Amino acid sequence: MVNKIVRKKLLEEKKKRDNRLVETTLVESRLKVIVESKSKFRSLSEEKQKKVFIQVLKEINVLESQGLINEEFKFTDILDKLFGQGWSVLGQAIVEPMIDSIFGWFNMKGPFAKFVSSFIASDPRRLANALSDCRELTKLVAESLAEALVRTMMQSKGMDGTGYGIIRNLLGGAIKDTEFIKGLEKQMSDGVCKLFGSFTDKAENVLNKVQAKPAVA
Repeated sequence: MVNKIVRKKLLEEKKKRDNRLVETTLVESRLKVIVESKSKFRSLSEEKQKKVFIQVLKEINVLESQGLINEEFKFTDILDKLFGQGWSVLGQAIVEPMIDSIFGWFNMKGPFAKFVSSFIASDPRRLANALSDCRELTKLVAESLAEALVRTMMQSKGMDGTGYGIIRNLLGGAIKDTEFIKGLEKQMSDGVCKLFGSFTDKAENVLNKVQAKPAVA
């Protein structure tokens, strides 16, 4: 009886792995049509690289709507193959003007903008969603701001010692609490959504300049 249960579990796990492999292969092939090859992509100007990357983000949205990817899907290996390990820097270059506009709208000054841009660019699936829905963008900005606050506190100088460590950890937990993030979303949603149209228009204008084969230099 035990052997049958173990065998069934093993077969189920094998089926899951096989399905993931098929899904990964399909996703990689769909994105490769856009990028063509890593060497060809690297030969493009920075502006054309951004165009290709935006197209990839749009395709990620399509793939998710078709059920080929979900929150657990890992893009890192695929994007490393297509773009090299510097793909997050490219994503950050696309995101930074958006974040600068949002920070300017709310008159927010300080070092957080760079961190928020990097945080958002590190997850291509969520970035793709954020570029298609202002509510998703607001949520992602709120989460990244909370993370930035926590990291700033953890790295604060002059707050050494066990007691300060306990305080930092408790404050960090409170800031990362969902209610705090929801509060940030509520306060920021109107401003972000008002700016959102200009972000998507710029992305569309970039894409409209791309020829049928975007990776051609």
